[in-house]
Amino acid sequence: MTSTAATRSKSDRQTALATDTETSPPRSRRPVAVTESVLGALSPPHRFGTDQAFRIVPARAGDHHDLHALLTSILHQPSSAEFHAQLDDPFYEPSDRLLVKRSSQIVGHARVSHREMQFAGRLLPVSTLSDLVVLPEYRNEGCARELLKAAERSIIESGSQIAFLRTRQPEFFARYGWTIGVRHSYSTAGARDILSRLQQRETPAHNPLAPDAIPLNIRMWRHVELSALTRLYSQRIENAYGSLSRTEAYWQWLVSRRAYDSIYVAINGPDKLELDDALTPIVGYAVMREGRIVELVTAPQHDNAAAKLLARACGDAIEHDLHHVRLDAAPNEPLHQILAEAGGRQCFGESDNGEVTMVKVFDPMQLLVDSFELMHQRVKAAGLSLPCDLGLMIEGQRYAISIRQRTVKLLHEKLGRSYLECGFHELTQLLLGHLNVTEAVNAGKIIASTRVAADTASVIFPQLPFWRPAFDDLPA
Repeated sequence: MTSTAATRSKSDRQTALATDTETSPPRSRRPVAVTESVLGALSPPHRFGTDQAFRIVPARAGDHHDLHALLTSILHQPSSAEFHAQLDDPFYEPSDRLLVKRSSQIVGHARVSHREMQFAGRLLPVSTLSDLVVLPEYRNEGCARELLKAAERSIIESGSQIAFLRTRQPEFFARYGWTIGVRHSYSTAGARDILSRLQQRETPAHNPLAPDAIPLNIRMWRHVELSALTRLYSQRIENAYGSLSRTEAYWQWLVSRRAYDSIYVAINGPDKLELDDALTPIVGYAVMREGRIVELVTAPQHDNAAAKLLARACGDAIEHDLHHVRLDAAPNEPLHQILAEAGGRQCFGESDNGEVTMVKVFDPMQLLVDSFELMHQRVKAAGLSLPCDLGLMIEGQRYAISIRQRTVKLLHEKLGRSYLECGFHELTQLLLGHLNVTEAVNAGKIIASTRVAADTASVIFPQLPFWRPAFDDLPA
């Protein structure tokens, strides 16, 4: 049983089931080591299996050598460089790894990492489950099930509301409440075809009265300019959906692990270093790995830098005899259209070569309440008349979202005439912006009692450009 991904942080969970739109934002969370008490490891520890010989314990630093051998024997990864890079992650604690032991032998492993995720201006505590493996000879002893339960307990204790994992075996995790909640988002096209398309787009009619545009220079990034990357990334993800928050220490680790081939920067005007915070000549960057743009970020008002960075990436690919370029970016990134016009292939589906990203929200109703301010903003922006109500029939339980001029409340045992009927899996997908309400209703995944219910739900639960940058997960 395997799964892969990566994330970390901490806080008290809010418990109110009704709130208004003027609540304060969640506090920042700090990583905390998971102890045996978090796992419920009492004395004697919980044992399972046909001979009651298996137990789950948190890993210790002394387990790392045997852990790496276990992972490579089953997954054929990570490399030695990647494994040691994981140990240097500033958020990492050995106890983030949960082990199944039979006597002193390690027979199973799962890793949980905790971070903070941007979601429409809010920081949400999230966790990621990865590298869940069990030795083949012990796969009928319930090891994977017990590892998953222990991982979920540690995630809840960490304060995370949401957990993610990547897997090619979604059926196993679906049995325990996980659902597909993220789409892949990348485009691939021929490097020469992209350059040809970019040249066609860059030949506007000459206007002699227009001021001369400041040229952009593209060059390799230098380590002394790390603050430029952190500044651009922070600006771009401020209102993003799914991007991880990165501390200065995490950025240092991210670039030092060398999981990339090169980083290009776009400079507004003459080539010069960005060493002074008062000077911000760097207006974009692109992280490259073997013809793949794993992260491309530009400053506000400088979207033209994206096309220049893309052109440089294509030139770099051609120089290295790579015929195609892949762009990993959010679904709403305009560069996807350029690659499509160049005859490229796009992947915006849930599955890519059998791999899916699954999610579990441990308290969907609490996340619903925490999203009230965002819902209030969406209703006002759409110009819906207030008061506005939407009923929810969730697996037989009745609720109503009541939106007024200044408040939003969740009413129990209320439904009304206009309501949606769905399960908690679909509610999770609605809360994360994974579903298109109209398509879900037409497909029968959600039942809308009236047209008004469907229209209101489309405003409250819009489909969102949810995306997790690939740079965080690249192996060294």
